[in-house]
Amino acid sequence: IMLDNSVLNVGLPTIAAALHADTAQLQWVVTAYSVTFGGLLLTAGNLADRVGRRRGLVAGLLVMALGSLSVLVVADAGWLAVARAITGIGAAFVMPAALSLLYVSFTGDERPTAMGLFMTVSMLGFVVGPLVGGLLLEHVGWQWLFLLNVPVAAVTIPVVLARLHESAEPTAE
Repeated sequence: IMLDNSVLNVGLPTIAAALHADTAQLQWVVTAYSVTFGGLLLTAGNLADRVGRRRGLVAGLLVMALGSLSVLVVADAGWLAVARAITGIGAAFVMPAALSLLYVSFTGDERPTAMGLFMTVSMLGFVVGPLVGGLLLEHVGWQWLFLLNVPVAAVTIPVVLARLHESAEPTAE
């Protein structure tokens, strides 16, 4: 999620040129993700608590991957902003579901270690995003800034389904 957010910044000039986007349109490309992610975070987390955290994580990963794949068919910055909004919706499910699953899967001394590792990897994604973005722009093109979520989902979903048990709290408030 953090990589997905930070990788975009280095690509804005290239995206602007490719899609003939002005500053306001680029702002929506950036903001659409943040608005849907932040706006739905509590609701998505509560829903995942009620219907199943593993289910919420897998659904969020699928939505993120589909939003990311849709970048292959966007024709302008408006549609790219819609794709980013869809990706943000998926991220709103992934973040709280992942944290909840970590919390219920680990106990005792393992829990702080697991949470610390989660936060370290998250921050690492934020830090290396611009570097990864620059490499992708130099070698393959701006669409790959968004397509990063697809292999992540392709690897993560089978692992989640095989290794994690469902966890829910139907009366979560």
